[in-house]
Order: sequence, then C-alpha cells, then structure tokens
Amino acid sequence: MQQDELWIGTMLEGRARWVAVRTTDTVEEARRRHELSPVAAAALGRLMTGTLILASSLKGDESVTLRLLGDGPLQGVVSVGNALGEVRGYVREPWVDLPLKPNGKLDVAAAVGAGELAVSRSLQNGEVYTEVYTGTVPLVSGEVAEDLVHYLLTSEQIPSAMLLGVLVEKDYHVAGAGGFLMQPLPGAQEEDIQALEDILGQIKVGISELVAESHSMDDLLGSLLGSLSYQVLERRSVRFSCTCSKSRLGDSLVSLGAEELEGLISEGKAEVICHFCNEHYLFSKVDLEALKDRVVNSAGK
Repeated sequence: MQQDELWIGTMLEGRARWVAVRTTDTVEEARRRHELSPVAAAALGRLMTGTLILASSLKGDESVTLRLLGDGPLQGVVSVGNALGEVRGYVREPWVDLPLKPNGKLDVAAAVGAGELAVSRSLQNGEVYTEVYTGTVPLVSGEVAEDLVHYLLTSEQIPSAMLLGVLVEKDYHVAGAGGFLMQPLPGAQEEDIQALEDILGQIKVGISELVAESHSMDDLLGSLLGSLSYQVLERRSVRFSCTCSKSRLGDSLVSLGAEELEGLISEGKAEVICHFCNEHYLFSKVDLEALKDRVVNSAGK
C-alpha cells in the first residue's frame, strides 16, 4: 500500500528546485476526524498540503502555520506543519455545502471567500530561542495554490509555481490529494523559466487525479515532469499528527481562573475538544479540583 510521502529534489541540472507530496491518507484522516463536507475537505486538504510544502525548507523543531482568513462560509481554515512531515488543521465551519462549479469541481474559492492569507514561521534562533515571523497578503483567488504563490513572491521574493488538489468521492472519502512546487534557483536563465512553464502546460488533469492514478512517487513525478531528468535529494514520510494531550488542555483550563473552574466543578465534569484533531478529553470533578488548586497555589506565591 502506498504511503504518504514528500520528496525534495532538483532538475534542470540543479537550476530549479521541486517538492512533490502525496497527502491522500493525511487529508482523509483530517476529513474523518472533523467529519468534513467535500468542499471543506478540499479547502483544508489543499492548505495542509501547502503547509507541508512550505515546511519542507525548515529544520529541526521549526514549524509553519497557515491561516486562510476569508469571509466565505468556511469562516477560516488553519493548518500547522513542521519539518518532520507532521501536519494538522481545522475548518471553523466543517459542514459547509455549496453547489459545484460549472466544470463539476468543488467551489473552494467561494467557500473561502475574500480576505487574507497569514503565514507564520516559527524558526530556531540558536539552540534555545524560537522566533516567530508572520507575513500577510490579500487572497488573490481563494483556491489556495495561487494564494501561496502570491505570498511567496510578494513576501519572500521567491517566484514559484504550485499545484494543490484534493479529490473527494461521492461517498465523501478522499481518493487523492497532493501537491507540487517548482522554483528557479539562483543562476537560472530565462530558458529555465520557460522550461518550468512548459512543464505546467503539459499537465492536462488535476494533480489530485494524478495522485489517485499513481502507484508510487516515481509514477507521480513521471506524470508531472514527463521525460525531464530530475534528482531526488530527500524523502520524508507525511502524516496527520496533533500535539494535544489532556495535560496541555488542562493548562488551557487553568488559564480560565479559579472562578470559572469552580463553575465547572459545580457541574461535576468538563469536556474539552481539540480544535486541530477533534479529540475529546473528559475532566472529572477530581481533575477540575486539582486544576483549581494549581490556580490557587500559583496565586499565593
């Protein structure tokens, strides 16, 4: 069974960089956890895939957070990924249903709406410190790939071409999801830019269909690059992964303060749901009393 992977490489004799990623199982996991509608699955799947592509240039514990802050019915889409190939995300309104576009495709742009794309990079500064850098650009289409390309060019001065896609079947399961990025490197010539444009021009179907039809990453790259030679520099596994735990969510309850916790204690229990993975955590009365004690003891110091 084919696994989700992200490959990084070069082509045009090292004058261009590419990143290819299969995210079918990863996006299906997100769709299942959040019980997403098809258009919500497509929007979140594209953003998660794009997040992994941007995170491919990071290292160690560095991460990137993407936020689609549009005025469409999804009311915002958020994704976080890291250099280890781990990604998670959520849609504020997961059950949005919209008519298909005239070409039969899911109308992600209408679901996202007009607004802005915010990209936050958490980068290591030495061995101890982490710095967060955030760039924000207006959404140019809401289709995600075009918006990320616009961000890379506007905020980071990196010309890029990107494909993102999610194929959702009638039974709502994700049959194919993936992405592809190409970037000229320093020293690239005009003919190299033209070669990259030619590559895009020869792709006649969506990348989600290519992923669904491919039996391996080599098959996918063959469909994308044709007879053009390429070099693979790195391979990474990809998966849906959340950093939540009962302990972490307990910390969020502590931040509510003693009075709010007393109200929860009077109810006998509390359930906290993680936005990113939809995992449910139950806090008993004993758990809540212990959290309140933490607040009281902290205030007394």
